[in-house]
Amino acid sequence: MKERVDKLIEELEMINKQSFGMARSIHKEPALRTQSAAKAHLLRKRLLDIAEEFERIDPAKHREWFHRISESLLDLDFVVADRGMTSLRLGDIIKWG
Repeated sequence: MKERVDKLIEELEMINKQSFGMARSIHKEPALRTQSAAKAHLLRKRLLDIAEEFERIDPAKHREWFHRISESLLDLDFVVADRGMTSLRLGDIIKWG
């Protein structure tokens, strides 16, 4: 089980970085949204699958990663469509530049 948890963490870290990077790119250049949406949908689905598996096999790890999972989900939602809600980290960039 430890190996599986480590693999999930590795994948979460990758998705976390990608989602934030994509959201920052869309913030700078909204025209990129159309070409990024499909990838964001795939990453979002995988992220939700990982979160569900985490919750099932290691609830403590799920709680530990919950904030980063939710930040990534908000970033991916922003990539797909600007609905006025952003992750805290993207919100700081928007607010402070």
